[in-house]
Amino acid sequence: MRKIAGSAIASVIVAGGLVGLSGTPAFAGCAPDRGTGYTIFAKSTVYKATNLKSDWVFDKTKPTISYNENKTSTVSASGTAGVEAEAGVIFAKASTSFSVTVGGEWSKGSSWNYELPAENKPGKTKVRMVMYHEAKKFKTRKYTWTLGGNCKTTKKTKWTKTFVAPVKRNNNVWGLEYK
Repeated sequence: MRKIAGSAIASVIVAGGLVGLSGTPAFAGCAPDRGTGYTIFAKSTVYKATNLKSDWVFDKTKPTISYNENKTSTVSASGTAGVEAEAGVIFAKASTSFSVTVGGEWSKGSSWNYELPAENKPGKTKVRMVMYHEAKKFKTRKYTWTLGGNCKTTKKTKWTKTFVAPVKRNNNVWGLEYK
């Protein structure tokens, strides 16, 4: 029995030595690498112009601007260039952070019928009505964790970008745009 136990211990020691010689890193006993993460910060609510816009009119006479059309209103997120593959993860994290669902696009088809009185603004000559949709503006920092010697992890920023993502609920406001 002692011989069998001694053989088993010797096999474990030899196997352990072989593992050590095969190039296993010194931090093999460390917790797994934490990988990649995203931080959402600098958050605010903004209103982003949709595709619904009236024609331009001169503002000299303080006109009433009206919009009456059966059309689909749309607005898309900005800031996703170069990170399209990660956008879904970023929007999901932002949705949790804001407690409202945001995404890459919002659209709604309807019959829109609105009127607004315009003013004669100094230095401006034309005015039009524009539908704005609620969006969330935020910065995202992508970081990675790397595992070094002595099980020490290091957090490294890969990039920081600003995004403006429309909310998925219908929260719109009509406004006037001057030029």
